[in-house]
Amino acid sequence: MDGNEERFIALVSKGRMQVKGVGVIGAVDIGLICTMKRASSLVQKLIKSEGDAFGVEAISDGFSCMVCNESGALFGELVKLKIPDDPRFNALYKFEPYVDVVVRHLKAFGLHQILSWPFAEVRADDVAAALVKHLNGCLEQIRKEVKSKQFLSRLNSYQRSSNKNHKELTEYVDALFESYSRLLVLRVDLSYSKENSKITQEQATRDRARLFENARSNKMFDDMVGCIWKLEHGPEKGFHYHVMMFFNGAKVREDITKAIQVGEYWTNVVTKGRGLYYNCNAAKLRYKSCGIGMVDHRDTQLREGLKKAVIYLTKTDLYMRLQTIGRGMGKMNRPPPRDPRGRPRTARSSEA
Repeated sequence: MDGNEERFIALVSKGRMQVKGVGVIGAVDIGLICTMKRASSLVQKLIKSEGDAFGVEAISDGFSCMVCNESGALFGELVKLKIPDDPRFNALYKFEPYVDVVVRHLKAFGLHQILSWPFAEVRADDVAAALVKHLNGCLEQIRKEVKSKQFLSRLNSYQRSSNKNHKELTEYVDALFESYSRLLVLRVDLSYSKENSKITQEQATRDRARLFENARSNKMFDDMVGCIWKLEHGPEKGFHYHVMMFFNGAKVREDITKAIQVGEYWTNVVTKGRGLYYNCNAAKLRYKSCGIGMVDHRDTQLREGLKKAVIYLTKTDLYMRLQTIGRGMGKMNRPPPRDPRGRPRTARSSEA
């Protein structure tokens, strides 16, 4: 997802825009993902910097002001980021180690309050010196922890888990293409209305289970051959699901209509009016790399876009991981391996 796509989603999200055939954006936390990504990047740059972040500059006899060095500019930008500080949210999510270390130390040193003061404010020499020492001390503690063996172990473990999820989902999609020459790919975000955004994780899990249990006997899902779902939680949106559904492209064609059917079913039947949905397929032309809709196994461009869409499902995990009750991500069983004695896949694709 590029910058233009992120800006579009952010603009629509602010107004919770209702678009015919699209629904309400209620499950896209791209702003939060971007904040976490920026925080991680700033920390990694900060720990590579050298020297003090802040210094003191004499203004007049007995008075000074604090000055900001290059590393201080990075430090100040970190503090200004709106990393969620809601107790409920922080209890649910485990931050990526780079983000976690800076959040803990900024709180321990009380720097959200301190750095709200203007840098140019004149202070008594001893006050300015004490403040600078406090700020530089925080930076030194962050640098020290990040270089420790314990931190590197946590970082490796965290990244290994995220990479494993991405690898498994990519292999899952490749396996689907081994059995089906064309896949109709839906991306639907399933969430809850503002009035129901405080819904519990247990209730969200029951709703998701009901959706897929009902799918077994609902003709709407007869030709669904694969599915990936991911549970997430946002400070304002509460619990919500990112869902990617794969239908046999030889039997199902109208992706926008099918996604509307799924979204309306979630809203009106599964959640009994408590839910919202966002039909990504209805807005797919706005995406630079489109990996949803009808995707042929020979179309390298669309398949690359599909890989990026799958990466997006796991993107949040790169920077913060939801502490779930049970599974936070799941998929349908893989199709059985294609019989090499069967008809060639290119022949099957002409059956539609």
